[in-house]
Parts: sequence; C-alpha cells; structure tokens
Amino acid sequence: MSFPVIKASYKAEDLKIDPYEVLRYLGYKRELVTQEDVAQVEALLPKARAAIKPAVCWSRFEVELLPDNKIRFPYGTVHSADLSRNLRGGAGFAFESVPAQAEEAVYDAKMPPSNTPDISHAPQPASSSAPAPTPVHLASPASPCFEVFIFAATIGIACDRLVQTARLSSMAEASFLNAIGAAAVEDVCDRLNDELRQFAASEGKSVRPRYSPGYGDYDLENQRGIFSLLEPAKHIGLTLKDNLIMVPEKSVTAVVGIVN
Repeated sequence: MSFPVIKASYKAEDLKIDPYEVLRYLGYKRELVTQEDVAQVEALLPKARAAIKPAVCWSRFEVELLPDNKIRFPYGTVHSADLSRNLRGGAGFAFESVPAQAEEAVYDAKMPPSNTPDISHAPQPASSSAPAPTPVHLASPASPCFEVFIFAATIGIACDRLVQTARLSSMAEASFLNAIGAAAVEDVCDRLNDELRQFAASEGKSVRPRYSPGYGDYDLENQRGIFSLLEPAKHIGLTLKDNLIMVPEKSVTAVVGIVN
C-alpha cells in the first residue's frame, strides 16, 4: 500500500536559532564566545529570517533488511553497515517508544545541517539541575525496522541569494548568514522529526535517529534514489545537481526508521 508524499511549511519566525549554535558552525568554542559575538548574530537574525522559507516533504516506505548489511529500498538495494546497524537497532543508536501525548524529544543523532556532512553535533546530556524527564519505555535494541520515513527539508533559495549578495560587500557577514541558515535548516529537521515521532507514537511505534546520505557509509549517491521517491522539486522546489549538491544549498534529506 503506497503512502502519499506529504508537504508542509513552517514560519521562519517560529524557528529556534540559537546564536551559540550559529557560532559553533563557524568554529567558535562555546567557552570563548563573547557577548559581542552573540550580538553580531542577533543583529543579522531579522535579515536572515526575512529570507528563510522553510518547507518539507516526506513519505513512508517499506524496507527489507538483507544479509551482509544490505537494505532494499523502493529505489534499489543499498549496502551500508552504518545505516543497517541503525535500522536493525545495533549498539550506539538510542530511540524511544513514546506515548502520543508525551512531549520529550527523541534522542536524535544530529545529521548534516546542509549538503556537507557534520558528525560533530552529538546529543548533549541534560543538566543535572533540569527536572527529571517522564519515564518512557525503551524498545528492544533488537527490534528491526520494516518501514521508514524519508524526508526532504529546505529553507529556500532566497537564503542562498542573501549569502551570495553579502559576499560582494562583506565576507564576514556572508559567513554569519550562512551559519544562521545552517542552524535554521537543522531546526526545521528537528521540528519535522518530532512530528514524525508523534505520528509513529500514535500507532504505538517509535523512531530511530535520522540518517542522511553522506553520513557514515550511507553513500551520497543515495540522494538520487531519495529524490526519485519524493520528487521534492515538485513539492518544495528542491532540486539535485549532477554532482549531488542540493539546490537550495541549505537543505537536508534523511531516513528515519520506524520501530514496531
């Protein structure tokens, strides 16, 4: 049974864009960030938000986990030990089975915020002073995924143009705007991830951390397959160049395993 491609959009003003996260993309160490650095980011946020047009599309597909770390997707068979471990529930991949009404976010291995993979953004432990989370049932690590959500997300071409224009007069401003875009598309992915988690929870299921082409050994070539399934150009204006770079640049595609 085929599932339709769902498209949605968000308001730029609703995105959580943390100045410290923006500065992290620029290589700043948090303990060395000054108030002046934060002020620089905050001064550019209104301009960036005016250009950001968040949009997503996603669908649900059956997958088959094969021997030798192979996965059969609707677009073809993929060999990836990392993604196979993710979908099979191997060590190192945490996930939650959460009641539909729960508000806790799924532990989410952060995927690339743009076309360039980023493996430096691991989930941070909660502060010891934070209130204890509502207990959740952790599904068995051996629970394999027989279905996945696949999504594409973007913040739109206007943000790319804003960065390109800024480069003509100030490379520093262009760098800040580029990093703001990276933080923005990451928040779009987080928002969609939460919605997919809640969708799965409504069926008594849970989700695995999202996994993007170009991360680990899940080859970037898989972008072609994902684009053939979702047709994001038709739904959200997202296209794929011959060199596998997405346009707009601040865009993400990912696979999210569904656990029964």
